[in-house]
Amino acid sequence: MLPLLPLAVVLLGGGAYYSTVKKESPIHGKITQERALVFETALNEVKDPKKLKTLAESFRKEGLNVQADLLEKRAKLRELPQKVKDERRAVFRKAMSSTNPNAVKQVASVYEKEGATGAANALRKYADSISKLPIAAK
Repeated sequence: MLPLLPLAVVLLGGGAYYSTVKKESPIHGKITQERALVFETALNEVKDPKKLKTLAESFRKEGLNVQADLLEKRAKLRELPQKVKDERRAVFRKAMSSTNPNAVKQVASVYEKEGATGAANALRKYADSISKLPIAAK
C-alpha cells in the first residue's frame, strides 16, 4: 500500500509538468496508464481530503474532468462529520441485508453519485446475487 503513494507523488509531479505544456501535449484530456494508476491509487488509498482536492485540480488541468469530479466527491466524503459517516455505514449495512435487489440498486446509485464507488460496486454485486435467488422481492 505505501509503495504506491511515492509512485503517485512522482506521477503527480509529472502531471504538474504536463499541465504547464498541456496545450501542446498530445495526451491532454486522455487517461494514460500512469494517470489511471494515480487515479485508482488516490481513490483507494488517499484519505486526506486536501491531497484529493489537489490531485483533482491537477486532473482537471489535464482535461480529465470525470476523474477530477470523482476525486472531489471522494474528498467531500472524507470531510463528512463522523456522525454522518456512521449513518451512511448503517444505511450500507441495512442495504446489504435487504432481499429487495431494486432497493439495493437504488442505494448503490446514490452512493455512486456521491463518489462512494467501492460501496456502490459492493451493493450492485450483492443486488445481482440476490436477484438470482427465488425469494428476491421484485
